Amino acid sequence: MRFMEKYRHFVWDFDGMLFDSYPHTARALYKTLRDAGREEPEEELYRALRVSIGHAFRTYGLSDEEKAAFRIYENMLEAEPVTVPYRGIPELLRRITEVGGRNYLLTNRDRLATVYLEKYGMRESFTGIVDSTYGFPSKPDPAGMRYLADKFGFSGDALMLGDRELDAAAGVGGGADALFFDEFRAVSPGTTAARYIVHTVDELSALILEGDV
Repeated sequence: MRFMEKYRHFVWDFDGMLFDSYPHTARALYKTLRDAGREEPEEELYRALRVSIGHAFRTYGLSDEEKAAFRIYENMLEAEPVTVPYRGIPELLRRITEVGGRNYLLTNRDRLATVYLEKYGMRESFTGIVDSTYGFPSKPDPAGMRYLADKFGFSGDALMLGDRELDAAAGVGGGADALFFDEFRAVSPGTTAARYIVHTVDELSALILEGDV
């Protein structure tokens, strides 16, 4: 069976899946901590953020005031390093819709994710978006996935795509299959709930548009 015959609904994570956002976010956290008189290596901040922003906040014990300061830095869209979509992702999203698939966003971020989609002309490729303002528990809780499934009628034909195990867990818990975007080749079969593992956008595009299952 062709991949696009099995899956018609593609539910995407934002950070590290659609957008190469971690360098920008790590710099925002670095500036926040620096302002508070704390110097932390950016590479360590990067690793903490790859788990989740909430995990990074807890790891470094940010106060409410520091979290607010972080959000100000994070919302400086043109500050270097700029958050950009991965090369080939906008085209892949458009191609999926052209052949009859649908794209959705399920992110632990707030509405800033939609701001980025609009900035890069990608919003029109999405049928539905669930972000933190919807009030669902953060992934890996599958509540947001189940909401999308109920609203848009997923029935065994949905795939969750993300770069963290919490994304895979949310997808599988919500009744979908999962794909792990393993940019840094840190995951192997049997160590993830994801059914598929890919390492590059080119590999991902080939699987979705030309692959068999």
